[in-house]
Order: sequence, then structure tokens, then C-alpha cells
Amino acid sequence: MNRFFKIFGAVLVVCLLFASCASSDPEPKELTSRVKTEILEHKGTALGVTTLPVWVDTYVASGVRGVEKLSDFTEEYCFVAETAAQNLNAAQAWLNGFEVPQIIAREMETRVESLFVGAAVGAPEDDYGTYFENVVKTSTDVAFTGAKKMSDWWSYIRVYDPDIKNTYKDEYRVYVLYTIPRSMFDKQLHDQIEKAQEDPNMTEAQQAAFNNVKTILAQSGL
Repeated sequence: MNRFFKIFGAVLVVCLLFASCASSDPEPKELTSRVKTEILEHKGTALGVTTLPVWVDTYVASGVRGVEKLSDFTEEYCFVAETAAQNLNAAQAWLNGFEVPQIIAREMETRVESLFVGAAVGAPEDDYGTYFENVVKTSTDVAFTGAKKMSDWWSYIRVYDPDIKNTYKDEYRVYVLYTIPRSMFDKQLHDQIEKAQEDPNMTEAQQAAFNNVKTILAQSGL
């Protein structure tokens, strides 16, 4: 099964390139796990906006699954990409060059992996080698459609340790939110599973695992 995860991740995931930011402070001490975050400025500051969008606050606190629980997104799959940038120009350049397949691939890797693992619980790995390989084959050239950009946001933040004087890191945090209707994405994934299931060499156990995947997908989605 580990073999599948490595192959599937290599095929499906297009890694996001992150711009990292280092502190310009002279020889600061290392920040500890007790760091705090202070927002110095954000996208809405110039317009007098004093609060962050709910989806940004929720994502920071609870991740993308938390965003999907918001009333605006209960029928959607949400995809949030984020990066850190040294300056606002770099942040804007990242947003301008952003491609949605990257974020969908990264998020769906984790979800699809969990779906397949749940369907094959208790199964010997050798028996499911062909099963996983077929998933990889049918997923190689998949281009999921229907994703829509909902919003983006940036915040200029200071990360610091209140117990260490003059030790902090300032950086821009950038977020971009895309959604896709659950029913639309589930249908596309279901179709890919159907294609994999057409393999005449699959055993009854492997076919049963496919059917289990489709049942889980129909009942609860990803």
C-alpha cells in the first residue's frame, strides 16, 4: 500500500512552490514554540476593514475542513493554498502566477488516499497492488473541472516570542480560496474509478474494493 501512496502522489500532485521569508533582524535568538502572531496590516487595512474574512480566520484555526463547514460552503469542496512572501510585490506575483490544478492535486491526494485506505482495510497489500496501480493509470491525465476562485487575501504579520526581547519575524502570508461543487467533483472521481474497474484482470476482491470506494464516495464524499 505504501507503494501506491508513493506512485499516486508522484502522479497526482503538482507541488506548490513556496517563497520563504527570513528575518532581517541582526542575529536574533531562535523563536520557540510559544510564539504569538500579530497582524500588522492586511488587504483591507487601506479600506478601513478591521477584521479578516471569516474563511481566512477559519482556515488558520481549523484548516480547509473547517472552511467547508461554514454555511457558504457546505455544498462545496474547498481548496486553500497559502504561501509566505518577503514583500507585497512577491505576494502579488505568486497570486498572479497561481494555477488551480496545483491546489486541487495537493488536497485531493490526501482525501483520495484516505478513501482508498478505508475501502481496503484488512486487505493484504499484494492482493491490492493491481487495484492501486489501476487507480494511478486512470488518474494520470485527469483534469478535474468546475473549480472557481472565490477570494484571496494577504496579511502582513509579525511572529514573535513574548519572552524574548527583539526577536521576531515579519512576513506576508497569502491565501487563495477555490471551490468546486461536491456533486460535480464526486461525479468526476466516480467516473475515473469506473474506468479503472473495467480492467478484466481484476480479482473479485479488488472489484469489491472498488465498489466499496464508490459506496463511501456516494454516502459521505471525500
